[in-house]
Amino acid sequence: MHKKRWIGGGVLLLLLGVGWCAAQAWSSHVGEQALERLTAQLDAREGWQASRHEVEQEWWHSSGVLRLETVAPEGSPLRVMLPYGVRHGVLSSHLDGEAVVTYAGETLLAAEAAPTWQATYRTLSGDMQGRLEWPAFTSRAVLREGASLEVGAGELALRGQAGDVRYHLRSAPWRVSLGETSLGLGALDVEGRHRGDERTFHHSMDLSLASLTWQGGAPFSLNALDYEADMRLGDDTFGYHGEGDVADIAVAGQSVASGRMSLGLERVDADALRALFERMYADGAGAATGHDAASIDVSSRWARLTPLVVDMLHDSPRLTLETLQVTSEAFGVDSRAFGELTLDGDDAASLAATPVTFPDFWRRLQQRLDGHVTLVDAPALLALHLGLPPETPRLVFRVDAGQWRVNERALRW
Repeated sequence: MHKKRWIGGGVLLLLLGVGWCAAQAWSSHVGEQALERLTAQLDAREGWQASRHEVEQEWWHSSGVLRLETVAPEGSPLRVMLPYGVRHGVLSSHLDGEAVVTYAGETLLAAEAAPTWQATYRTLSGDMQGRLEWPAFTSRAVLREGASLEVGAGELALRGQAGDVRYHLRSAPWRVSLGETSLGLGALDVEGRHRGDERTFHHSMDLSLASLTWQGGAPFSLNALDYEADMRLGDDTFGYHGEGDVADIAVAGQSVASGRMSLGLERVDADALRALFERMYADGAGAATGHDAASIDVSSRWARLTPLVVDMLHDSPRLTLETLQVTSEAFGVDSRAFGELTLDGDDAASLAATPVTFPDFWRRLQQRLDGHVTLVDAPALLALHLGLPPETPRLVFRVDAGQWRVNERALRW
């Protein structure tokens, strides 16, 4: 009896061992497939080429190098090498590595400034979590001679699965300097979610920027910027809704205004928008490889894109200004605007005969514009400039077939 129990226990352990080894092999295979899909998705991005090298796959551990390179029609490409190691488990795989960035054959970041990354992939659910971190550093190799780029420390966190990814980017201030001129970005926080595939998507994003500062001939700054966006590309139409506000706008250190804006865009033809992006990507790839010399000429390129731009107007796109609030104690202004504008897309194909780079295209496009914008508590100086009494409390701008009127008076730009 005891002998039978020992034999049964041994068989059970053997079966468990075989099952565990099979699960380990399957996990390793699934993890490798996920890396292949990731490489293919990165390679499909416009302006980038992605490939893997030195790949070694084992049951317990895999390694390799993921190489990302910009598609540069002229000059040297920017290359990012991502050596990685993978520890395979039955239920998950863990990846980590660092980034080596080179430009024109020179390493841009010292070893102590190299970004590091790590990720975990859940075998059964397909869930992924990843994090990229970088320390503060200064680089002069990317910009023109005499300029410098100061990058603040930060991190990018990702989580989700194929078709549904959440991200969170946080960064300390950045600064670009050239002599006495500089552009500074304050602390940045961006959080969003992307759902969809190559054909349709829903992307939402919240952005917070502490400051945007320009130091030069006419110094100014924008402080406490917040922005929210929601974009949807469906089977038929593309839609956008965005809201943003800035707590303070300063010129030469003096506060002059604050403001808030909310607007929406709808009825943009989705198939035409997809076709436009595909053509732009194909032209860019052709220019990079030298197969399509004409696409290097910007004017020629946009002339060929004009029919696709026109196709986006088929459903008569509408831009809605939900609110525009501008407040300035310095100038005694506290005004609010709202309204909507529509581009008539009926029989728009005739527009394609004139390239989008020609002024005549935009004159003809303006003739298809209809709508109205109302400005409440308008500045007295603006009313005077428009030939109206300075105490006019409300300015109503109307456009009919491209002809503008303000409070029923013809408006000449």
